Amino acid sequence: MNCVLRLCLPILLMLALNGCSTVPVQGPCHGKTLAQLMDATDLKSLFQQAAFELCTYNCSDCVNRMPDGSVAIKPSICNTDEIKRQTVLVTDFVDIKTYMPDLPGLLMGEMMRGSLNQVCCYKIVQAEFGKYFKLNENGLVSLTRRISDIKQDSYPQPEAVVGTYNHVSNNKVVLFVRRINTTTGHVVKMVTREIDYSCYGRQINYKVR
Repeated sequence: MNCVLRLCLPILLMLALNGCSTVPVQGPCHGKTLAQLMDATDLKSLFQQAAFELCTYNCSDCVNRMPDGSVAIKPSICNTDEIKRQTVLVTDFVDIKTYMPDLPGLLMGEMMRGSLNQVCCYKIVQAEFGKYFKLNENGLVSLTRRISDIKQDSYPQPEAVVGTYNHVSNNKVVLFVRRINTTTGHVVKMVTREIDYSCYGRQINYKVR
């Protein structure tokens, strides 16, 4: 009997260890692309909150700031025709490593435009990042000479909302959104968001700071 136990014990231990190794553990999101992380993120809420912070004013009749920090839109009672609406340029988000938007940057740009239109009642002009701005190792540069080309009587005081992002690792994405006075190049307001991800099997969890 002792002999049988001595033979079986190592096998049982190996089976137990193998069984434990198949149990998912909360940890880094290895192998997850930025697109997969974005797909698991409530982008609508994220960008609505960012838009609320960027506004010089907001649609007080259309927007409520909830106790948890989220933004509640009430479009049914919002008459945007009666609101003095500011016009802003909004670019797609570009990766600070490659200076290119890629698909996630295009998506984030669309979400930012939609949120600024809803939350701030802004009139939106879609702008090509590379045409009006330059991003290099020295930071963000406003190409004011080119921006002056678009100034018209109907667009007397242009501002721009410019977004960049950094996919730091499998576990972190950082967003930077600047509201810029295109006449002076000064940053009027800046909003940042750090999104920390963790994975449990196929499930992706995150928290926003």
